[in-house]
Amino acid sequence: MKKLWKALGITALAALVPIRIKKDENGTKSYQSLLWKLDVLPDEGEGRDINVKLMDGVLTAPLMNAIASRQEAELFTDDPEEAILFAGEMQSIADEAQAEADMMQDMADSAQDAADAAQAMAEEVQEAAEADFDPEF
Repeated sequence: MKKLWKALGITALAALVPIRIKKDENGTKSYQSLLWKLDVLPDEGEGRDINVKLMDGVLTAPLMNAIASRQEAELFTDDPEEAILFAGEMQSIADEAQAEADMMQDMADSAQDAADAAQAMAEEVQEAAEADFDPEF
C-alpha cells in the first residue's frame, strides 16, 4: 500500500511541476506541465495578467488537438454529390439575398431622387423669398 501512495504522489507531483519554461520577445513567460499551462503577461501598469489553461499541457495538448481535429472532420463531407447539392443550395440563398439587395438599392435610389427634388424645390422657394424681399419695406 505504501508503494501505491508513493506512486500516486510522484504522479501528482509530476502533473503539477512545470516541465517547460519559455519567455518570448514580448516578455510573456509560459510555464507548462504535463496537464496545464500558465502564461504570465508582462506588467502594463495595471497589474499582471495570468492565464491558466487546463488541458493544454505536454500530455493533454496533443490529445485535445486530436479530438478537435476529429470533430472538425465531421463538419466536412467526402461525398461529392452531397457537396454539389449543398453548393447549389448556398447559391440559391445567395441569389435570393442579391435580389433583395437590388430591390433595397432601387428603393434607396428612388428615396434619394425624391430628396434631391425636395432640396431643389426648397432652394427655389428660398431664391423666390430672397427676390421678393424689399429692404425698404
